[in-house]
Amino acid sequence: MKKLFIAVAIYCATVVMLFSCGVIWTSPPFYKVKKRVQLEEPIMDMEAYGKMGAHRRPYVYSLKSESGGKVYILGLDHTKDPHNPQLDTLRQVWDQASPTLALVEGRLGFLFTWFQDPVKSYGENGLTAKLAKEKGIDLYTWEPTKEDQIEILMQIYSPEQLAMLYAFRPYFSKMRYGKPENPEKKLQEYLESRTDIDHLRGVFSSWTELDSLWKRDFPDIEWRDYSDQYGWPEGYLSEMANRSNLLRDEHMVQIILEAVKKGEIVFVTMGSSHAPRIEKALQRSIK
Repeated sequence: MKKLFIAVAIYCATVVMLFSCGVIWTSPPFYKVKKRVQLEEPIMDMEAYGKMGAHRRPYVYSLKSESGGKVYILGLDHTKDPHNPQLDTLRQVWDQASPTLALVEGRLGFLFTWFQDPVKSYGENGLTAKLAKEKGIDLYTWEPTKEDQIEILMQIYSPEQLAMLYAFRPYFSKMRYGKPENPEKKLQEYLESRTDIDHLRGVFSSWTELDSLWKRDFPDIEWRDYSDQYGWPEGYLSEMANRSNLLRDEHMVQIILEAVKKGEIVFVTMGSSHAPRIEKALQRSIK
């Protein structure tokens, strides 16, 4: 018993040490906005963005507040290629900014840096997280909690429609990096992990139910080959995705406004479409 206790103690101490040294990562925490403010300019929705036409990529800009706080916005095409030149821009802006707070899109997740590459696992957000951990600065996801999003969207859409969105969204996003070997298995994984939440839990139990509903509502599109780079299919999915994106962007902007008002130097990475859509709202609202 004594040997077992010693072994467990050593194991726990080792795990704690690996966490404290940044060898093992977990998902960055959510940022809780203390006081939301009224935006001086609304955030551009996806319909307006679609009419905007081509824009520079990466989409990079910075804004400064009267308090001395500053935000650096980097909108990049999602990439898991460590040699993508966009990541050189990211590093250059990071060095220029010397940030005190970093915000990333998504939840990232568990990472063992001795065996996993942050970029290959989590793309540009993985690189941002790596840089933040090396400097020991605060790192958060700019996403609102899923619970907050669902509570708002439930006022408009059915649980079945929302479960469709949350199960298919990661599949379509990951399709940017290639089709999975087993699309049905991957969709089942997303169904189980992304709808394990109040209001959505148990709405669907199998990917076959999602497949059946998809065939009914979007008969001309094969979901196994679909990517969000094509946008969302016209109908309730595109409406929900647009509303969800606006909720996400609204939360991100509120975090930035609160942080720069406190004098923080904020570094934010996001998909390329988010950066131009929040630009005017930030320009008008940062004080």
